[in-house]
Formats: sequence, structure tokens, C-alpha cells
Amino acid sequence: MPCSPPKCGGRRCTPLGIISSNPFNVRGESRMSKFIKPSLLAAAAALSLATSGAHAVSFNFYQSKNLNNLVDTNSAVVKVNSGGIGLALSAVSNSSGAKVAQRWDGIGVDTGLLDAGDLNSGVLGSDTLLLTFNQTVSLGSIGFSSWDKGLFGVGADKVSITTGGKTYNLSLNDGKSPLTTFSLGSLGLQGTSFLIQAQGASSSFRLANLNVTAVPEAGTAAMLGLGLLGVAVVARRQSRKA
Repeated sequence: MPCSPPKCGGRRCTPLGIISSNPFNVRGESRMSKFIKPSLLAAAAALSLATSGAHAVSFNFYQSKNLNNLVDTNSAVVKVNSGGIGLALSAVSNSSGAKVAQRWDGIGVDTGLLDAGDLNSGVLGSDTLLLTFNQTVSLGSIGFSSWDKGLFGVGADKVSITTGGKTYNLSLNDGKSPLTTFSLGSLGLQGTSFLIQAQGASSSFRLANLNVTAVPEAGTAAMLGLGLLGVAVVARRQSRKA
């Protein structure tokens, strides 16, 4: 009766030696996958963290239907949170008693007696709002209420945004009522703090809304890079052994 060829550790053997091998272990997984899987899992975890951190959120200060907020509420700091991103707004002005003014049509600055609470500019100086986020964000758009387009550009409201030592000037937008929105994505404005300052001879408006996107931390990007690098190194070593 013929005998079946002897088996050596899952490989068929003959008197001349091994003639074939099984590239799979007892669970049906390739040996290479045992090494690549941990690296893939690390890369996937880092990618998940990166994508979860890069979410867009909106801050809306314009509430036309809120009849309980018709007059300004003045505060040293206004703190809000949207989608896990925290924002603190404070007033910057030549007046030591400047406060953040908030009512139904948005956020402004109140410097004292007879101040309408808007973001104003003129002979007495320019009102400024300091926006401080709890993490690095990219500023996608910004909207203002009571924005005046002016007549052929004369007397138009103007505003500047400063972050990271760079200042960007905005003016002559569509002037649509009641809100005017500037798209800022192409400017690449990123940081944790932004100065919003009224400019020109007679600007007067309020901050109505913001759209920002969280920027993933450098550590998360590094984790992703290391995970992918590990996959490449292991795959290359295994291909050489094969």
C-alpha cells in the first residue's frame, strides 16, 4: 500500500528535500500580515484622530428672532463653545473700561457713555475684538451685521483681521442685508487668536458669525506618518525574504 509523503511542519517533504511550502499559518493568515497588522492599526488610529480633529464648526451670534436680547449685555469676556471648540471674546480699546457688547444682532465693543456698542472706527480710535480659541483653527469665513457697502465704495465699512503677525484687510463686499459674509478659506488664516478691528473713517458693524475648522495637532500627524512608515518597512523586509 503506497504511503503518503511525510510532512515537515506543514510543508511536504521528499527524500530530495522540501518541494513546496504553505504560505499560510493554521489560521489562514499570511506570515507577512502578522507583522503588517499592528502597523496598519497604528496608522488607522492616527488617521482617525486626524480626521476627527479636522471638523468644521460654526459660531452664530446673530439671533434676529430672540426678542429677549434687544439691548446690549456687556461683559469683560464672552465664552462660547461649538462642536468641542472653545472661543473667548474680549474687547481691545483705548478705553480702559471697554466691554464686549452682545445683543440680537451680534457682538461689538462698548467703550462707555453714548457708545452704540458696535465695532466702530473714527477720530477717537478703532474698536477691536480679540478672539481666542482653545486650539488651533483655520478661519473659513466671517460674517458681519449692519455692514455698509457705501456709495461707489465711498464710506464703506472696513475691517482687518490679524493673526500670526499678518494683517488682512476686508472691504467692499456684497453689502447684502442683513448680513455680509467674507469667505476666507483661500487666505489660509490659522492660529489660536485673531484680532478683528474696525478700520476707516466711519465704520460701524457687529460680528455676526464665524466658521472655523480645527487643525490637527502636530503629534497626531507624526503618529500617522510613523504608522505608515512602519507598514512600508515591514512590507519591504518581508518581500526581500520571499
